[in-house]
Amino acid sequence: MKISVFFDIYCPYHENKDPGQIPLGLMDNGVDSGVITVTKKELANYNPKFVLIQNERNEFYKDFWLKNDSDAIVTYHAQGKSNVPLIEKMKLGGKKVILKLDSDGKIAYPLQRHHHRVPLRERLTIPNLISDVFWRLPSKSLKRRKHAAVAAEITKQIELCSATIIESPEALSNLNYFLAAWGRSDLIKKTHFIPNPVTPEFVEGEISKKDNIAVTHGRWDDFTVKNTGVMVETVVEFLTQRQEYRFIIFGSGTDQVKKLLEVAPQNVRDRITIQGFVEHQNVKDILENAKLLFVPSRWESFSIASAEALCTGCSIVGTPAEALRYLSMQGFSGSIAATFDKEAILAALLQDSIKWDNGKYDPEKIASFWRPILDRKAVAKSIENLARAS
Repeated sequence: MKISVFFDIYCPYHENKDPGQIPLGLMDNGVDSGVITVTKKELANYNPKFVLIQNERNEFYKDFWLKNDSDAIVTYHAQGKSNVPLIEKMKLGGKKVILKLDSDGKIAYPLQRHHHRVPLRERLTIPNLISDVFWRLPSKSLKRRKHAAVAAEITKQIELCSATIIESPEALSNLNYFLAAWGRSDLIKKTHFIPNPVTPEFVEGEISKKDNIAVTHGRWDDFTVKNTGVMVETVVEFLTQRQEYRFIIFGSGTDQVKKLLEVAPQNVRDRITIQGFVEHQNVKDILENAKLLFVPSRWESFSIASAEALCTGCSIVGTPAEALRYLSMQGFSGSIAATFDKEAILAALLQDSIKWDNGKYDPEKIASFWRPILDRKAVAKSIENLARAS
């Protein structure tokens, strides 16, 4: 069997994330695999270990799939108004199609959309004000009419596909609630939870001794999603109360982080190390001696950063996003804030550090629990089983 991944926006950095790790995991298991994507300049000198097929976008809506020798396609949502015509072409080409939603399941009514997690003062515009008022209206029929097109699109995609993957158990519950609310509970049998995989170096090697180090990394220039302002304020307050801890912050947008930290006390700033972009192969080196990873995001489809941290024996501290609640495993491997408020996030961070103080965490047990689950070979095997069964 040959199982290919279609991801139209694939770029080299995706190799360390699920679009690249899934085909590599399939190949580890002896399954023929590769990536199919839209032609782009970023891939000009890129030579991955898997076969990479590039073509112009419009070719995927012609007879491309009839000529392609894949038996099954794992497809992400393509950039465009509708994914249905693409999936129909794949099926006409004789392919089994597995839809990977890359989502927390909050697709449309009756589930509240992501942006409502952002305080209105941070997004105070007339359209957002109208959106908030509209959501608080008691009329279900108005909300259904507004979300009808999105609901029709997603339900049609799932109907066409052999199976649909979503990345956390609570995301699966959200998705199935959505389907039932729109009268398509018949599609629930097609939905499956499969987590995203980590790269092999995170599931190998011994667990190092843990120091009083906390780490947070991400796209800090994405203020809304990554919650940059609250991250900085929480880190400062945490270090004010926990004098023995240090924090390492890295990722994109760290110049803005530095500006936000200018008002912090000097004895706090002295215990914060800020780096910019860190090569993926060096992330494990940073996590190895850390006790916890801080993830203040307002939403995440999965959080590969958290998965990597768990595999190095760290705990995770995060907001009550669906994937983070799964990865914390009800306190076994992390602490989750009660709400998205700054005070709740700080409380979770302090709580987690106290759990380390009291010996409630065993880094080796955390790693040994998560490594077999997040190993790319295990994730790929689950996908292969879906492809063979559907």
